[in-house]
Amino acid sequence: MSFLLDPLLLIALGAGIALLDRHIPSFSKKFTLVLTIITLTIFWIVGSLFYLDYLSIPWIGDAGRGRHFMWNSGIELIGLKPPIDVSATYTDPLNKLNIAAILLFTSYPIFLYLGIHICKTLMERRHRTCFSKHSFN
Repeated sequence: MSFLLDPLLLIALGAGIALLDRHIPSFSKKFTLVLTIITLTIFWIVGSLFYLDYLSIPWIGDAGRGRHFMWNSGIELIGLKPPIDVSATYTDPLNKLNIAAILLFTSYPIFLYLGIHICKTLMERRHRTCFSKHSFN
């Protein structure tokens, strides 16, 4: 989990939820809501554990250290210098990065909804286009 990867994953998972909603007849609106809540809860819990340094990705070395990974997404694995120094976030709880992290965590539902909305919009357009081509008028 990282602030760079999470929005992309949430958009993709939102699209997956929309596809399930569309293509599985027994997939009710309540189940969609439950799946959305479960997805967000998992992302918030795992992301928070990373940010608080309770989780890390050991097989990628120092690039996978909790908070460092959340901000820099392991970018040093491709030979780039990490753009964000997270050391100040440990000494000052009201550091700008910590406040930005809270704002980013609270934006997760927006990304999930965006994935659901984009996928449903594309499916509706495709459905309308398909039926307009095969009109029986």
